[in-house]
Amino acid sequence: MYNQMFQETEDLSKKMNNMKNDTDDLDLINEEMNEFFGVNNSYKNDIEIEDRVEIKSAKEFIDIVRSKDRFCLISKSSDPIYNLSLEDYVFRNTPIHKQNLKAKFISERLLMYINNKTCVFGKNQNPFKELNLKSPLLKSNGGDYDLIRRFSGGGTVIHDLGNVNYSFLTSRNQFDKKYYNSCIINLVNNYILSKQNLEVSNSEAVPLLMLNERGDITCDGLKISGSAYKIAMNKSYHHGTMLIDSDLNEFSKLMRPKLIKNENAEEQEEFTECNDVDSVRAKISNLKDLTKSLFSDTKVFLNLLSKGFSSMFINDKPKIYAIDPAVVDLNEVYNIDKNDNKSSALLDLQSDSWAYLQTPDFKYTNKVSGFYYKVRRGIIIETNDTQNVKINETTFDKKFLI
Repeated sequence: MYNQMFQETEDLSKKMNNMKNDTDDLDLINEEMNEFFGVNNSYKNDIEIEDRVEIKSAKEFIDIVRSKDRFCLISKSSDPIYNLSLEDYVFRNTPIHKQNLKAKFISERLLMYINNKTCVFGKNQNPFKELNLKSPLLKSNGGDYDLIRRFSGGGTVIHDLGNVNYSFLTSRNQFDKKYYNSCIINLVNNYILSKQNLEVSNSEAVPLLMLNERGDITCDGLKISGSAYKIAMNKSYHHGTMLIDSDLNEFSKLMRPKLIKNENAEEQEEFTECNDVDSVRAKISNLKDLTKSLFSDTKVFLNLLSKGFSSMFINDKPKIYAIDPAVVDLNEVYNIDKNDNKSSALLDLQSDSWAYLQTPDFKYTNKVSGFYYKVRRGIIIETNDTQNVKINETTFDKKFLI
């Protein structure tokens, strides 16, 4: 799979390809990745900032994306609409050989960004079921958190300025959902061990990162990064959110608690006949806390990944670009590229229609009021709450929830 992608990883990739469906061999994957990347390289007290080329115009940005070049793109924006639209534009407009889909793919890209406070749920998820939509932390209730449905699958994640989002793009043929997280694990572990040898006594050993059976990154048994994927147009991307120094107390208040099913409970509700994808709940923690502040802020992780991505390639090493929303306006990009652009993300992500009306079908029962609601594409199609609902017209809303 990856022998065409990274020349120097040929032997290792073949082993990973043979093992990718065998979760019993995860320890072996971690061990072999450690052997490949090594754990003896010395680091300075901090990761050096790579030389980044500033993109100077919307036209230059379009030309870079439409080229066949590999590159790493670091966004200076913290606007989730801008960054998720940027990700979608790069994905949709990255070139691929349509006549020969097995041809060597040479246009790998890595995008990194840090968002302001945002609840991001999967394309096939139900926000009424996953999130506490009555939380005062949400912007719709006077708080600071946006709410966005992304274009990939997977579960719900919370973004803030304390975590780094990464998106690794490759071809459909070369996609392996565990590969890039394995690379991240070994980059981080290499850094931890090198710093530990210099600064930390043996009695204060820092736990290393691991890959669990689902492909998530964990540390000391706690989840620190979840992932989601999109495969379309014979391309793929894997994006994840690495928790560095996030406000996890707020995160717990934004996620909807498990539904009450006890028949004797005073407040009861349930979702049934659901076609959505549930989030897999797990205990989470920050990398900063687990590594005794070796990763003190997001900059260290961001720079480590940009250096690591560049080091993966022997030939045609990727450039590292920085993109500033004050310089590259995505509205201008869309206008210049209106004849060929395949993305409408900038409009979709701001739309309540995309956020709510794209929700897979479900039935919600509020056992306090006795009302039930069958919902199709966000519209109530059946209910016994005839006083407040017009069938096939009324949109399901948080006001119907307990």
